[in-house]
Amino acid sequence: MDGLDNKVDPGEPTEFNAFAYTPEELLEKGIETLPTSLWEAYHALEKDDVVINALGDYVYNQFYNIKRQEWDDYRIQVFDYERERYLNI
Repeated sequence: MDGLDNKVDPGEPTEFNAFAYTPEELLEKGIETLPTSLWEAYHALEKDDVVINALGDYVYNQFYNIKRQEWDDYRIQVFDYERERYLNI
């Protein structure tokens, strides 16, 4: 809604396979990518004025803390990959 409210120009459509390019090549074309991990998304949230302003301070802080807990819950898991790789003793 922020883009509509502020009449942000979405730019020209991208009509090529963006997945065929490296992140560096996409940046050269002026295309930014979304976070690729929960950790990157968590830190992007800290800088996202649109989300912060849309939610307001109280709700944003609650949401931010929930996402921090979500990250902590995720990062302390032992995944199948780790079990298979390291516990085949």
